[in-house]
Amino acid sequence: MDLGTKNLNDLISKDDNASNTAAKRILDNCDVESFEKLCEKSEFLFDYIKEKILKNLVCAADKDNFFNTFKFIKIYNIDFEDFIIKVWLKFANDDLTDKILEIFEDGTAEEKAYAASYFYYINDPLALEDLKKNAFSDYEPLAQNCARTLSKFNDREIFNQSIEIIEDSTVDDFEKYKYVNFLISYGDKQVFNNLYNYLENSFAKGFIASSILYLKGFYEILEDNELDKALRIFDAILTSYPEEISLDTVMDFEIFNFLSFLVQKINIENTQKSENSYIKRLILKAKYKFNLISREDIYTFDLAKNIKKEINNISAFLNTIKTNLFEGLEKELESSSKDRVFEALDVILNFGKVEFSNDIKETIEKTQYEDVISEGIKVLKSFNRLDLIQKDETIAKLKNENIKAIILSTFS
Repeated sequence: MDLGTKNLNDLISKDDNASNTAAKRILDNCDVESFEKLCEKSEFLFDYIKEKILKNLVCAADKDNFFNTFKFIKIYNIDFEDFIIKVWLKFANDDLTDKILEIFEDGTAEEKAYAASYFYYINDPLALEDLKKNAFSDYEPLAQNCARTLSKFNDREIFNQSIEIIEDSTVDDFEKYKYVNFLISYGDKQVFNNLYNYLENSFAKGFIASSILYLKGFYEILEDNELDKALRIFDAILTSYPEEISLDTVMDFEIFNFLSFLVQKINIENTQKSENSYIKRLILKAKYKFNLISREDIYTFDLAKNIKKEINNISAFLNTIKTNLFEGLEKELESSSKDRVFEALDVILNFGKVEFSNDIKETIEKTQYEDVISEGIKVLKSFNRLDLIQKDETIAKLKNENIKAIILSTFS
């Protein structure tokens, strides 16, 4: 691979002498161009190559060239942040810390991101003011590093403020996003329940569910005997694929492993019926979605090869399930959760399961939710089973004029 400069090409050489010499030249000569190109190409480098580069660059730093790192920090890259930070820590003293404090106060957002990370290791209380000032920066790496470092300081002022705000129903979701991001970067898993409660009461379910999983993964949730919460979070993740949440996260969230767990779970005899029907519906939802994603290039053309492979593996695995996933699905139509009823109707429609028409009819007759009535009638129309519905009686129950108009047009 040609990385664009001789120093970079030598830096990734299999010849240890060549790569060590290149690292020394980059620092001695303050080769910012090579560092910038390295950051640009970082996503194309294997992890073991990045680790070798980091090691060589840090080892190349000495008392005569380490100050040159301050020329590099206008360029921020999370993959090579450790190069800067480890060199600074290698020569840390009061004068260097004072210099970094000045950068934290007057530098660019990129420079401040490095400074915030430095103070994660050097807990200088003089950095607290700037950490708090930049905790909600529009530059994401800076905001994340500030939150992470404030956690290391055990400063909980903004942490407590963030919890109060996400629990405040008068604050809109868009405003709450930065506080959710702060809590995730802060990394205290005790906030899990606060975030889960927000998930249940928010319209931004995909964003919050994915944020939660970066704080606490599915298996950690299961270890805490919170299967019901894991299922709800997974439901929100599936709904948000692929438009709202990047498909890259199938690896981060270990979707394949969680689905494998769910498939095992439905075959356990003592699984509660309501829980069993929910799990089956989630597997069906995943099957429909991943089959669609895997066969449509529009969703996967720009994904890395390992992500595409994982998506195809998920789809193939779901297609091998022998269990009758539709058995007991009518229980989902009886759920007290409107969202679960909607999702069950969606699965029934997507798989064309006309045999659930009578169950849908009963749901329409019993539900208190007018939008569920509307959705149920839409499904029955697609199945040519509107004959099951007493039109006049159904219309008479409706109070919402818009829904009433939609249903009348469905019958026309």
